[in-house]
Amino acid sequence: MTEAEQVGTVMKFLVIYIVLINVVTFFVYGIDKHRAQSRRRRISERTLLTLAAMGGSIGAWMAMRSFRHKTQHAKFRYGVPAILIAQIALLAFASCSTPKSNIAPMPLPNDDTMPLPEHSPTTIIVTYDTEVGSKPLREAIKKSGAEIIYDYSMMPGMAIRKPENMTLNEAIEYFKKVKGVVAVERDYIHRLTDPIRPKPIQR
Repeated sequence: MTEAEQVGTVMKFLVIYIVLINVVTFFVYGIDKHRAQSRRRRISERTLLTLAAMGGSIGAWMAMRSFRHKTQHAKFRYGVPAILIAQIALLAFASCSTPKSNIAPMPLPNDDTMPLPEHSPTTIIVTYDTEVGSKPLREAIKKSGAEIIYDYSMMPGMAIRKPENMTLNEAIEYFKKVKGVVAVERDYIHRLTDPIRPKPIQR
């Protein structure tokens, strides 16, 4: 599985988790409201707040508004919105652009006899300077006939399928010359059985 596919898979499972936890939280709050009205045994406030903290803050807030439940309790009235804001801030922080200084290329391995890991024959990973932005890179992609496979949200970079009329090395050299491009590397394929080794980056 390539790096682009791995990131896509992780994002897919993350979205599924967020949807499920919020649906579950919404219905748990609704069940607690129903039990309160029928004077039955309640769900603990700790459980309700834990569900919100585990990613279900949107479902908790929607349930409070829909069922008019826990709206007079300070820990819910202020706590759930605070958890929601904190989770949104955390998500925004995780998705923000990585500073240029943090994406410096790694040095090549000293052992020239070390076999290089397998890589995709058609895909390259291109990172760009956030100050320049992605516009020059997108224009170069369109002009060359390449295709964006994945636009990373947690770093300033893209997984790009090379143009059909270029070899992989030609595509690497082509995108190196694009304004604002910081690094171009092959999309290496990692397996659980592979030994850990430094990954060379095309500079």
